Amino acid sequence: MTEIREVASTGNAARPYLTLAERFRAEVISLCDQRGWALRELSRRAFLDVGFLSKLIRGLVPATVDVAKALDTAFGTGTSLQALVARIRSDLHPQLPVGGAFVGREGQRARLDGLVAQMAANSPSEVAVLAGTAGAGKTSLAVHWANSQKTAFDVILWADLYGFTGDQTQRAKAGDILGDLLKGLNVPVGRIPVTDDERLQSLRGHLNHARAARVLIVLDNAFDLAQVKPVLPGTPGTLVLITSRTRIRGLAQVARTTHVPVTSMTETDSVDLISSLIGRARAAQEPDAVARVVDLCASLPLALSIAGNLIAADPATSVLQHAEALADRGRLHMLDGDDTGIGVRAAISWSIASARPDETRLFCLLGIHPGPRFTSGAAAALAGLTETETLPLLDRLVDAHLIQRHQGGYRFHDLLRDYATEEIRDPRWETERRTATERLIRWYVHSSHAANLALTPLRDHHEPLAPPADVQPATFDNASAAFAWCTAELSNVTPVSQLALEQRMWWAAWRLPTVFIDYYIFARPLYVWTSSMEIALISAENAGEDLWLAEAADKLAAAFQRMRDYDRADDLSRRAIALTKDRIPVYPRLGWSYMNLGVNAHVRGDVAMAVDLIGQGVDAFVAGGSRIGELAARIEWGTALCEAGDRDRALQQGRLALAGFRANGDSHGLASALAPLARTCRAFGEVDEALACSDEAAQRFHTVGDAWGEADALEIKGLVLADRGHRAAAVDVLTAALTLVETLDEVKADQLRRAIEACDSAGSRT
Repeated sequence: MTEIREVASTGNAARPYLTLAERFRAEVISLCDQRGWALRELSRRAFLDVGFLSKLIRGLVPATVDVAKALDTAFGTGTSLQALVARIRSDLHPQLPVGGAFVGREGQRARLDGLVAQMAANSPSEVAVLAGTAGAGKTSLAVHWANSQKTAFDVILWADLYGFTGDQTQRAKAGDILGDLLKGLNVPVGRIPVTDDERLQSLRGHLNHARAARVLIVLDNAFDLAQVKPVLPGTPGTLVLITSRTRIRGLAQVARTTHVPVTSMTETDSVDLISSLIGRARAAQEPDAVARVVDLCASLPLALSIAGNLIAADPATSVLQHAEALADRGRLHMLDGDDTGIGVRAAISWSIASARPDETRLFCLLGIHPGPRFTSGAAAALAGLTETETLPLLDRLVDAHLIQRHQGGYRFHDLLRDYATEEIRDPRWETERRTATERLIRWYVHSSHAANLALTPLRDHHEPLAPPADVQPATFDNASAAFAWCTAELSNVTPVSQLALEQRMWWAAWRLPTVFIDYYIFARPLYVWTSSMEIALISAENAGEDLWLAEAADKLAAAFQRMRDYDRADDLSRRAIALTKDRIPVYPRLGWSYMNLGVNAHVRGDVAMAVDLIGQGVDAFVAGGSRIGELAARIEWGTALCEAGDRDRALQQGRLALAGFRANGDSHGLASALAPLARTCRAFGEVDEALACSDEAAQRFHTVGDAWGEADALEIKGLVLADRGHRAAAVDVLTAALTLVETLDEVKADQLRRAIEACDSAGSRT
């Protein structure tokens, strides 16, 4: 055991007295001696990092109850080492730790520096709280900053409150904390009072005695208000710096409090931290691999430190290979050892263990949600509760930094999501996981149905949907609220549809994407449109439902049509026709298939084919009783007839569609009819009508939030103005259209740029 003894040598062999911490380390060495274990063997059996063990037996890192538990298990010594660690608190006062590698956090340090700059020896007592999720680097920040303030403060005291540990019985009581602070003031153990009140009065007395002194008290790893309130001295010239995983509600009512959130590090600081750990030269050789490691660690300092130390300890393996191992084997699994013997998984588990059962249940159930963001409504559906019952639970999870508020909803830190997802997949959750998943999916389907109905309440394509018994879907008072909800939930549509597909909930996996169609048409989110509708198509195939399949094919064809992938769009439309053309009575969706084929034929230049196919679409809609389909087809039919030079029929179809939409008050439908009619009017010299139609279309598209439609209408208006010789006004209108569509449709944007150039050129010639 020469290796361990050499590592452990501290020059204390001749001392007659060993502190409890030294006795703990001596016991570990003795137990290894008895078994003939080298340090690496102990690392293997205790599942603790060998580098950490080396620091532990040299006294460079403190022993914790969890480390002692792992060692007791490895040695088979019951709880003897744990009991020894539990007694270490009564030993000599723990000094302010020396900080290790540290980068970044300029914003937080600046706020703390600002507090100090305003302090004097007679300033009122102040409290600052560094709060953040497990592994966010709160303690590292507190240690680094406190060490940097040794010239600013006359006295610096430190106490570990053990607020979040694997064994909650080890959480420091007020007497323990006050005892540590008094020892830090060199009060002999025998003169430390017995009761908590007496200890607090003694602390205040010592601090008041040094009236010209400024005092910093660091209370690390606090659990809640009840733990810190009894130890706040409230003496002038005192700053109490608290680190915690919660915001410690109510603290501001008992002390002047500044909250300093500690979130994930910036990408730049994360790279800097990894580089400082593995060596900057090595990091510079593989910058992309370092960035990959940062991404996998989600910029969480604890995870970055663990990963950095793992890479530093294995110089023969490339950073890229380490990154690949981290990705392949799972982040939580790979990050299970660090400088304090506490891995990311363990750190998170302690936060969970400290939560109430109903909070823990909700946290784990949220691991089912497949999207990047969730609302209180979705959370309530998962938990089988009302939103009113769920909101306080979400508030407490936010306070505990287990979830974060984000864009009107909530989200996970990436590693916390991994943990929740891993937990909910445990077999003990199987039944509840299944029922919660089904509730979530039903909530999304019914909420989306309500949103679609609010977006286009006057259209006849909405199918009735009985309200669900076990969830309370979102409701909407108007189209604007529905549009905003769809926008916020857009990133969840494909993941939730995929989840429904995996659960073999064929109808839901088909219904959710297809019911979003009106929003898709308004907003043109083509990636989500296609990815979600592909899932709808697969679900329909699995269910063996021809009509579902035809509808999904039609709606996917409409997306490919807007992407100008006309061949794929035609294949889907023909597939839908094959499934529905022989049905009696006529299936109204058949009209969309013919209309899509006709529009694509028009784009390809086969105008006669376009007129014929779109005409068949109009007939199918009329026979099937779909008024919205009929009006939409008449718009396209008028456009094709215009191209064919059939003036009277083109204007007739355009005006019929316009009258139909104006009669039923469908604002978006009306705008959709006005813009093509404006083009037809311009083509046949009806300039005044063209200008009036394009102007109204642009206004109505703007009102309903259809940016592409608004740009299209403005394009026509600009061209009509140019026809009339108002070239400067035309350029202004066309430029406004370009601004709207520049990020939506590059082809349309190029078309507008050419129109602007043409106006400019004509103006310069004039």
